[in-house]
Amino acid sequence: MTSPRIAGGLRIGVDTGGTFTDLVLTGPGIAPRIAKVRSTPEDPGRALLEGLEALGVPGAKGATVIHGTTVALNALLTGRVGKAALVTNRGFRDLIEIDRQARPDLYALEPQRPLPLVPRNLRFEVAERAWPADVTDEALGTRGPLVVVEALTDEEIERVCRTVLASGATSVAVCLLHSYAHPEPERRLAARLRDAGLYATASSELVAEYREAERFSTAVANAALTPVVADYLGRLGEALPEARLEILQSSGGGLDAARAAIEPVRVLLSGPAGGVIGAAAAARAAGLGAIATLDMGGTSTDVAFHQEGEGLGSLGEDVRVAGHSIAVPTLDMHTIGCGGGSIARVDEGSVLRVGPESAGADPGPVAFGGGGTQPTVTDAYIVLGRVPLTPHPGGFLGGELRLDRDAALRAYEMLARELGEGVTAIQAAQAVLASVRASMRRALGVMTMQRGRDPRTTPLVAFGGGGGLAAFDLASALGMPLALVPPMPGVLSAYGMTTARRTADRSRTVLRRLGDTNFEAREALLDELRKDATETLLAGGAGAGDAALEAEARLSLRYRGQSYELSLKNEPELEAAFHAAHEARFGWQLEGHGIELVHARARVSVVAPEEDSVSADPGFADESEALVGEQLAWFDGPDPVMTPIHDRRFLRPGAEIFGPAIIDEYSGTTVVPPGARARLSGDVAGGALLLEAVEPSR
Repeated sequence: MTSPRIAGGLRIGVDTGGTFTDLVLTGPGIAPRIAKVRSTPEDPGRALLEGLEALGVPGAKGATVIHGTTVALNALLTGRVGKAALVTNRGFRDLIEIDRQARPDLYALEPQRPLPLVPRNLRFEVAERAWPADVTDEALGTRGPLVVVEALTDEEIERVCRTVLASGATSVAVCLLHSYAHPEPERRLAARLRDAGLYATASSELVAEYREAERFSTAVANAALTPVVADYLGRLGEALPEARLEILQSSGGGLDAARAAIEPVRVLLSGPAGGVIGAAAAARAAGLGAIATLDMGGTSTDVAFHQEGEGLGSLGEDVRVAGHSIAVPTLDMHTIGCGGGSIARVDEGSVLRVGPESAGADPGPVAFGGGGTQPTVTDAYIVLGRVPLTPHPGGFLGGELRLDRDAALRAYEMLARELGEGVTAIQAAQAVLASVRASMRRALGVMTMQRGRDPRTTPLVAFGGGGGLAAFDLASALGMPLALVPPMPGVLSAYGMTTARRTADRSRTVLRRLGDTNFEAREALLDELRKDATETLLAGGAGAGDAALEAEARLSLRYRGQSYELSLKNEPELEAAFHAAHEARFGWQLEGHGIELVHARARVSVVAPEEDSVSADPGFADESEALVGEQLAWFDGPDPVMTPIHDRRFLRPGAEIFGPAIIDEYSGTTVVPPGARARLSGDVAGGALLLEAVEPSR
């Protein structure tokens, strides 16, 4: 794999997880360096600084630090957000609570909806209203200027400013109905509130699109998160005064920390996005095309689908985080609360449950010796002998982590007693892993079969601390052709961050019949958006030196009467292309039915020259050095089998290892079950482990 060279400097990817914080350092002429340190949930920045010390670059002087942070996501999940207010049109202050009136769970007898991020007493109204005019552009078919029915006056702005200040709110979302087409009143109001010392979010600056429920929800979430994220990034910036700090966006692009501080909603899913980028790089190096990805971390597991060259077409639709609609660009991912730290328990109905509660970094799994007493998924793998129990220099965390299997076994003996008479600790651990695999299979099905993609032709790229443990079993269960475990699997998200491009996204609502537009007019609109995004990047210092800019654009279309759209590139025969795309996705089309052009979107990215990383050569003479031990391990049967343990550092390209086997490395462990084969592709630095089924006779 390769890393981009930015002005000849170092790039450090940092991924904050529930159990570990991962760091990867890359740069021209040096081999990648990695570090894993225990996360510090009470102050995530402390683990980041400890990781920089471990890498030998304290303070990251002169380097670019690309950070995937969970600060915004955790704040939204726990409700520990800032005190935010809402300013909107008269009569619409309850819109954020009414939302789409959709049930979050169709079959729940007592469905639970998230509490609004802004209570009703902090929602304020202004007398402003505008209507779309009956004027159209002949070429493009877009609506002309709005008719202002009731203008927003300076006196009204001053009145609402005083009211918001008196409320004690520290941030405010300004959401006016038609600001996607008529943003000036909203921006005037937001500017005045900023002058008064408040964090102010104008909805049209985040999402210049119609659908007020989604736009309002996004702006309110941003306003509620701004005080929390701005404080965190401010303290982190002070701790790294000689480094350039960027935050990874949920869309997979880098964002300057100063902008991330005022638009935190763009970085809600920054950690999982880094994993998809890293998995895409690993797939390219192995010569694979479309892939499904599985990122098994300490708290959760994230799955996604990646198709090379899709760009904007790979973004999700109707994304909800903690029950709140988030309309900024986000990679299409699915997350389940099932990771290595997920706790196994028996519920009131005597049913085995795994997650979403997690042991996290403190106390962590029982076997880690941090004071944990509840059995976790990681403990199940340890009880079953699928994780090396004897430390060695090439093993997890360099052999520094001592595992207490006896303590994990005692925890599973307690769980077994709760499951029923005659159940053993081994059976309980096997049952937990079977439950985990079922949850992950369903999640992968969401990203493949439910999206019209055939898993039988889609390889699986598995990573994260636990990805290699489950990779082959999952791929086999879904009939996937193979599972790929990339180099440095446990820090792949952090590695992906070092390769992320800085990006700027722009969009605009059109809402006209496709037949009323032509190719040239559509292209002119997309050019405007590209230009706007380019100016944003250049203003932030991007595009300097050897770096260049790359732009892409998409149009969102639907059949008239539909609620959601498909994303296509602009072309002269766009109508025929839409019919074909709709049939490919849903299995049917409505030829002759009217098509509506809904949105235009553009993205501009910084593209830097790429430079091969230096390979680390272990300098061995005999491949037998890779074999570092053996231990008993349980797989699907009742009896254990003696299982060799290999040090991945010493596997040569083309090496084949037949299961049962365990392949250990600093950042993770890969299990090769009976009936499977692992083959190392590529060279030492870029080689991936390819897991495939073998003939029973083998």
